[in-house]
Amino acid sequence: MKKSIQLLVTLVLVTFSSSVFAQNSADFRGPNTLNVGIISHLGVGSLGVQADYEIAQLGQDFTIGASAYYQGWSDTHYNYSYFGVGARVRWYADRVLGITDNRWDVFASGDLGFRFGNASGKGDLSNVSSSTVNPLYLGIGIGGKFHINDKISLQAIIGSGAQFGVAFQL
Repeated sequence: MKKSIQLLVTLVLVTFSSSVFAQNSADFRGPNTLNVGIISHLGVGSLGVQADYEIAQLGQDFTIGASAYYQGWSDTHYNYSYFGVGARVRWYADRVLGITDNRWDVFASGDLGFRFGNASGKGDLSNVSSSTVNPLYLGIGIGGKFHINDKISLQAIIGSGAQFGVAFQL
């Protein structure tokens, strides 16, 4: 647990120190974006809501932001309820992939954080994967945003989970 906290603190310090060297791109809309969506953890059948705010731009194509989510699910064997906090890093690949349409953003995302919650069940919970009950949360995905206008976008992410939602440029 101590190493996880040290890793998170190091990540935050690197984020703030490297944001000084960030470069701007004409069609890049990462920083100051609030992303909100409905999430599902693939393979478990859970539903929840996640929000992240892209705080800083790292280099030319990367952003990092604070992330929070609530997720819960139940079936005939067990009930779960989790709240998570962490960081989400996005690599906007538009420039690298040669996407010149300002209405689209394509990105890879990665999540690192901690989850808190409880699990209760009827009988044996051994059929639940260890990643489900682990307090450290890691996730990866690929996604895209379609900008309806300069302030509102639709987004989708598929990877270790799925997220469909709306992004607001603040």
